[in-house]
Amino acid sequence: MKIFNKEENKNSKEDTQAGAENSEAQNSGSSAEEVNEARENPEEASASSEAGKSPEVRCQEEKQVLMDKYYRLAADFDNFRKRTARQMEENRKAVLEQVFLDFLEVTDNFDRALKSAKTAEDMSSIVSGIEQLSRQFFSILEKYGLEKIESEKASEFDPHRHEAVQHIETSEVPDNTIVEVYKTGYALNSKVIRPAMVSVARNPDEAEK
Repeated sequence: MKIFNKEENKNSKEDTQAGAENSEAQNSGSSAEEVNEARENPEEASASSEAGKSPEVRCQEEKQVLMDKYYRLAADFDNFRKRTARQMEENRKAVLEQVFLDFLEVTDNFDRALKSAKTAEDMSSIVSGIEQLSRQFFSILEKYGLEKIESEKASEFDPHRHEAVQHIETSEVPDNTIVEVYKTGYALNSKVIRPAMVSVARNPDEAEK
């Protein structure tokens, strides 16, 4: 029969308890070190986390990121389109308002001319007033880029700027030149918006050559 010494048993228990505490301390220290390492190297930790995911999970996450970017881009473009349309409409109204203000001056002068014409005894003064109104009216048109198309008699016919409504056989002017202008043509910012309606000469002698 073996007899245990109480003092030895007590020391053994203390040694066992100390060993357990040391083991826990070591485990705790190891865990703390891992946390600190993850904090110091987030990219490596993230890469390690990504490596642990399956291809299907990574694919779904990438898809969600791309979808979020797409929706944000679509919303930004829609807002840009609406903002641009609103700005263009505001600009159009501002330009139209200025055009009307300019032509209201002509309207005021028309009213004054009509009042003067009712009491005027000299026809030449009426004609002079109408001429002034015509110049004022066209000066406003020129301000916004409108210009008359040159269509003088005997000038060369240009199919891009003139419309031939009639051919006249004559030897008075060279072939393919303007004989008469029936309606003045106009261009807006160098773009023809109404060609001049003219008659064009057809010289039989030059045609035979």
